[in-house]
Amino acid sequence: MAIAIDPVCGMEVEVREDALTTVAAIPGLAIAAQPGRRVGVPDSSAAGGERFWFCGRGCLLDFQDEPARFLDAGYQPSGM
Repeated sequence: MAIAIDPVCGMEVEVREDALTTVAAIPGLAIAAQPGRRVGVPDSSAAGGERFWFCGRGCLLDFQDEPARFLDAGYQPSGM
């Protein structure tokens, strides 16, 4: 079982086909891993994009509104 970290809240999310995911491609943004955080997985559906997993719809929607905020190397998830 693969585990990803929700980039918004920092919760562990099981990587599976029916999980909430999205692909983000932000030109010029270097997505940096922080200790304990897994960077998204490269996804061929978007040039330079990476797939991210989410614990729930709220985190997914927050991420879709401001992906650069949550992918910034200085962002610290606050947890749920």
